Amino acid sequence: MRKIFKKIFTLLLVGEQTKLYLLIGAMIGVALFDMIGVASIFPFLTVMSNPQVIQTNAKLQWIYNQFGFSSKDLFLVTLGVVSFVILLINNVFRAGVAIALLRFIWLKRYIISKQLLSKYLYGPYAFFLNRNTSELTAYLISEVARVISGVLIPSMQVFARSLSATLILILLFATDPIVALVIIGIMGGGYTLVYVFSRKILFRTGEELSKNSKKMYKALNEAFGGIKDIKLLGKERIFIERYGEPTKKCTDSYCSQFVISQFPRYAFEILTFGGVLCATIYIAVIKKDYQQVIPLIGMYIFSAYRLMPALQQIFQDITSIRFNLPALETIYDDYINCTQDRRDSATQSDRIMAFSQKIEFHNISFQYPKAQKSVIENFNLIIKANTTVGFVGGTGAGKTTLVDIFLGLLCSQNGDIRVDNIKLSVDNLRMWQANIGYVPQHIYLCDDTVTRNIAFGISDGEIDSESVRRSAQLANIHEFITKELSNGYETEVGERGIRLSGGQRQRIGIARALYHNPSVVVFDEATSALDGIMEDTIMEAIHNLAYKKTVIIVAHRLSTVKECDIIYLLEQGKIIDQGTYQELLAKSEQFRKMAKVVSAAS
Repeated sequence: MRKIFKKIFTLLLVGEQTKLYLLIGAMIGVALFDMIGVASIFPFLTVMSNPQVIQTNAKLQWIYNQFGFSSKDLFLVTLGVVSFVILLINNVFRAGVAIALLRFIWLKRYIISKQLLSKYLYGPYAFFLNRNTSELTAYLISEVARVISGVLIPSMQVFARSLSATLILILLFATDPIVALVIIGIMGGGYTLVYVFSRKILFRTGEELSKNSKKMYKALNEAFGGIKDIKLLGKERIFIERYGEPTKKCTDSYCSQFVISQFPRYAFEILTFGGVLCATIYIAVIKKDYQQVIPLIGMYIFSAYRLMPALQQIFQDITSIRFNLPALETIYDDYINCTQDRRDSATQSDRIMAFSQKIEFHNISFQYPKAQKSVIENFNLIIKANTTVGFVGGTGAGKTTLVDIFLGLLCSQNGDIRVDNIKLSVDNLRMWQANIGYVPQHIYLCDDTVTRNIAFGISDGEIDSESVRRSAQLANIHEFITKELSNGYETEVGERGIRLSGGQRQRIGIARALYHNPSVVVFDEATSALDGIMEDTIMEAIHNLAYKKTVIIVAHRLSTVKECDIIYLLEQGKIIDQGTYQELLAKSEQFRKMAKVVSAAS
């Protein structure tokens, strides 16, 4: 349990740990009130069963005389009222602490989930190359919820209820050690045995739940992400089954945990009643103390009223912790191991690295984790400002990797990139990225307006409408937006831009890249999925940027790079030839073959 608390505390901020200590203090107070509440019923029942005890019990006689009671009936009523008031205060205090605890804990779901998302987003881009987004989504939503509801809340409740149960048992020990031992042996021993036999099953079932939760999210992402192909191929049933199987297993896991946590209650309710009955017989028959039967049995019944639910809840909470422990392990591991590879972008967001001369690649080498050899090795290149540069080559030539290194998404193992003789580093990388516009092959559009998709990631109050229109005009999509879309720039494009054609999505992507007026624009296979007519439209937008910005074009389709000032032919991460389009046609056999393939395909 100590390791669990240590991991939970790691997930909390320093200020939150202080609040948690205060709540623990409040829970100790609740436990003390529970014991006082149980103890307060004993004098009332003692006087009610035998009013003469006021004269024989020194403590009761002192209270009776000290407060000037004139009758035994008034004294009895007062004892009852005091007992009731203590119980009332206890329950009000208990309710207040419970509300404060739940507010604190459920706020932690928001905080932990947000902190974990921050770890993911500020982590290195390479992290996402080896992780499934469905898995990360499952962690942020379902696994964090399991940590809160299945580990954190039960852990706090185990602590609070254990304190309360311990103090009640101490009171019972003080009253009659033999009866207290019997209660501990029957109830505590029984719950312990059930837990020992079920703990491995609970952990294994919890692991199954985590595994199948990830499969559920994956099945949903694939089903909704590929809905067009699914409808066309008539494969709905397959994806329903892919979702249904892990969902059924998750249901079975929850059912197993519920049965194990709830089943002992029914058996132990019978044992508790039997224990109270045995205590009655023990006091009345064996000890032959008939006068103490009613008050003691009353106290035992009230103790059982407090103790039985506490022990049952402690058992339920412990089974819940064990069942959801795999979720805590997962969240804790990601929280500890995911580290930022850069400073917070907020510290650099208002600054842009100036670029007016050249970009230099110095001995760049890169190898993916677990790969057998480097993708890029000892790569050297100079790109002059306000030129248009093309990179071409077959699959596996290293074009995309080179672009990702240039964009600062991947960190090279050797070498460096310099902008106007300034070496790119963690300290200035964000400022350099702020001066780059990037157009990928597949444009991601959110289910929002055209304006918000062009000014992507910018809050409404900070969107510059003039910049939106300027970038749309450069991307050759302004007229389409204003004349053909029902609400112009405020038209909703649908999820992933489903209401737009491929070319329209691509031009919105270009407008997004140009919104910040960058000095460098990178087109990464930006026209490979378009037909010839639409490619011409996109190329016209690219040509609008010539000699105004530094344009880098990565392409399979050679028609895209015809107008480049210089084209670099890559193979296995190295430049094997370079020149203008016509120069490469004249001197490179490989380039001519690529051109023929493109001509045949068109």
